[in-house]
Amino acid sequence: MMNEPQGDVEFSEVRRLNSEVKLNNFVIIKDFSETVKLYGKIADKRFSRSEPIPTLEENEFFLLLKPIMKKQTFGDFEVTKMEMKGSVLNVYYKEIKNEEYFLNKQKNPIVILRVNGVAPSGVKLINLNK
Repeated sequence: MMNEPQGDVEFSEVRRLNSEVKLNNFVIIKDFSETVKLYGKIADKRFSRSEPIPTLEENEFFLLLKPIMKKQTFGDFEVTKMEMKGSVLNVYYKEIKNEEYFLNKQKNPIVILRVNGVAPSGVKLINLNK
């Protein structure tokens, strides 16, 4: 019997954007071909690609988050903590005000994170604004 990793998980932000693209509230990306497909979906067709597509190192995965905003329609969100509980990754976040998003009426924030560790079997988004 293998022990599942438990406890806090290290992560860093790779990209932040707003998009109407149809995606689940989270997407786990484990290899470069999945990353290329995702970047193709979220690309703004009005502009040529301005930054390189990131690659993964060993024992890393990307996590795209697109939570449903309940408190801040034209707001943003901030991930405050991640922790493994069994094979599920709990992602704690809070909705925050963003003047630029409010003034430009931007909604549907998306964040792509680089996460250290083995990809989980599932993700649970936990809104701390309740």
